[in-house]
Amino acid sequence: MHGMTRARSLWPVALMGALLLSVTALAGASTALVAERAAAEPTAAATEALSATSPDEAVRLAVERQGETYAGDCAATISPRDAGKICSKLVETRGDQRAYLTGRTFSEFSTWVFVEESAAGWRVAGTAALDFFAESLVIPWPN
Repeated sequence: MHGMTRARSLWPVALMGALLLSVTALAGASTALVAERAAAEPTAAATEALSATSPDEAVRLAVERQGETYAGDCAATISPRDAGKICSKLVETRGDQRAYLTGRTFSEFSTWVFVEESAAGWRVAGTAALDFFAESLVIPWPN
């Protein structure tokens, strides 16, 4: 009987511990979500003044700046030759700017790359992480 009373008195402590762990986990998840949302903003660091002769060449420069190998348009990639490389897909053109999605071949897109045409040629106007939590495909055009 004494053991039963002790077990009954410990369950509130166990419940409080479980609640504390849940709140801590939710706080960590919300911090990660805020960080991911902030990463979705276009970066100015990606706007280096390297110019290219074509939009595809400008996308290649952006990908290679990240230490990756560019495979070109995703629709033209071939397995296994292009496995593990980064490919792109033109999503929209707005004036002199183009928005591309990039990601691992035969996988999902992860990054926006924006290129624009100038008098010197095509250059990277910015990049942004793809927002996987968005309800629709909103293009985060650089300013």
